[in-house]
Amino acid sequence: MERWVTINKLFIITGDYSGDVHAANVARELWRMQPDMEIAAVGGVNLKSLGVELVSDQSRMGKLGLGSVLSIPEHFLLGRKILKFLDNFQPDAVLLVDYGGFNLWMASLLKKRGCRVFYFIPPQLWASRKGRINKIKAFVDHVFCIFPFEQALYESQEIPVTYVGHPLVGQLPPPADKNAFCREFGLDPSRPIVGLLPGSRKTEIDYLLKPMVHSVLAILRKCPGAQFVLSQAASLDPDYFLERLNDAMLEFPIDQTPKITVVPNRSHAMLSTSDAVIAASGTVTLEAALYGTPTLIVYKLHPIAHFFYQFGRAFNLVYLPCIGLPNILLDPNHPVVPELMQDAANPSGIAKAVIPLLDRTSPEAGRMLFGFEQIHRQLNQGNAPTNVAAGILEMLSGKKRFPVSSNLPLPV
Repeated sequence: MERWVTINKLFIITGDYSGDVHAANVARELWRMQPDMEIAAVGGVNLKSLGVELVSDQSRMGKLGLGSVLSIPEHFLLGRKILKFLDNFQPDAVLLVDYGGFNLWMASLLKKRGCRVFYFIPPQLWASRKGRINKIKAFVDHVFCIFPFEQALYESQEIPVTYVGHPLVGQLPPPADKNAFCREFGLDPSRPIVGLLPGSRKTEIDYLLKPMVHSVLAILRKCPGAQFVLSQAASLDPDYFLERLNDAMLEFPIDQTPKITVVPNRSHAMLSTSDAVIAASGTVTLEAALYGTPTLIVYKLHPIAHFFYQFGRAFNLVYLPCIGLPNILLDPNHPVVPELMQDAANPSGIAKAVIPLLDRTSPEAGRMLFGFEQIHRQLNQGNAPTNVAAGILEMLSGKKRFPVSSNLPLPV
């Protein structure tokens, strides 16, 4: 049976820390525009700190590689929990944020229940698995995309879409004061600083921390004045991180152990004060581009995951020749940010690629910095969370009522 409602309730589903951050920013804007709105979510510390009711904490959801397969039962149980909650909460709309595999499955279940479904930061169909666009067309009422080229893709399939700009633009902290940063961590602002950002997930630390750390001696041979700062993400267990770092450092000869300064939970300050950074592929590379910091992208996968990646490349299931967001935004066929993947991400390869980036007058750095200026112009469409919140309220205003079905059976 259907009931007609006006907007007053929203349910949000996120799957990892970054999604929680973006969702919290949207929720904050929604409450600014409509203070009496009820919001519940699958989220994390950022949504919780706003006062959003959490049905489940998503801290265990973000998995990579084999972890994503092993977590299927956990995700299935979470889906059932969400649907049970929604039987009572009866949202006027559900906002999915990133986390494509789980959220597209949830979209199909929600649509069967008559829910209005919106998607902010949709799956990267332009990179792989284009067939997912059929699911979006069937189960999602409106897409809020964050890259300019995505809008044409959805419009070509007659999927309602709004390009809202990228949430990083306007939300990144201002560049840190380099002198203050150096004083805090015992660095010399007159000497080059190389930032090492091995990632925010345990698997990334397992595969990338050691080759990054071991590239330091090769970099010092060419740039003896270089200083090195290592990012320790807040999402990582500090004991595990330091254990992996100590393992890597013990492999240096005692008389050649380099100084590497660990910087906990200060990636933005590192990105904005470093002369160049070596970073795991991901959002951090786009953050570096927006700060205008020359970047080397590295990535390694579990051997089985890499096999499937290569399989996808061979059979045109992976559509882009590069993995870095700055390169995808500019020209995937002519990347300006060097990328080292799998066996190529070794200490000597990393050192060779990053050394030219420490000289901003070099051709490599010059091309990159020009490209970064273009990226900033492309993505600057105002405040993305504000645009998303305004779009949701416009589509679900009292003038645009819609039915919500309830008491439909859970999946079995």
